[in-house]
Amino acid sequence: MRSLSLFLFWALVLAAAPSPAATSNQPLVGAIMALLSVFEQADVLPPESSSDANALIHALIQTQAALTKSTQKATRLWFADAMRHAENIEGHRPLENALTSRTLEAILSYAAVHPPAQEPAVLAGLNEFNVHQTDFDLMAKVYYAARDRLRAAGQDMHVLYDVKRQAMTFR
Repeated sequence: MRSLSLFLFWALVLAAAPSPAATSNQPLVGAIMALLSVFEQADVLPPESSSDANALIHALIQTQAALTKSTQKATRLWFADAMRHAENIEGHRPLENALTSRTLEAILSYAAVHPPAQEPAVLAGLNEFNVHQTDFDLMAKVYYAARDRLRAAGQDMHVLYDVKRQAMTFR
């Protein structure tokens, strides 16, 4: 497995674990690192020196923070609806305790039909975590490009994510 660049690794660790309780954040760090590793394997990760690389890390970290920590009722319900929507389509419900490949897919799929921008209370809750439409757009672009490339190579995004996730030190 190719390792993520040192830059991406430290940017992720520093952004995701700002408090002394960093050990409790380790599973969340591992979830994002596994996503980035899958994106890297699919060769869709933005170049390290680009603004898109930083924006992608920001979008993933902040979306996960909103998913796991938001106290805004409308935002919590929107995420829960996204998970229920995925369950109805795929027959299983993604977990809401980290931003996994399935959770990200559920959120992006739901956001395409129920944009947060059309629900001011949801948008307000996301804005508390500095998550905006441009973040959804970038995550969707990278996620779907990775999924399509992996599919064309005969690989399943979620299976690959699970393998990468299990290999992460931060579980």
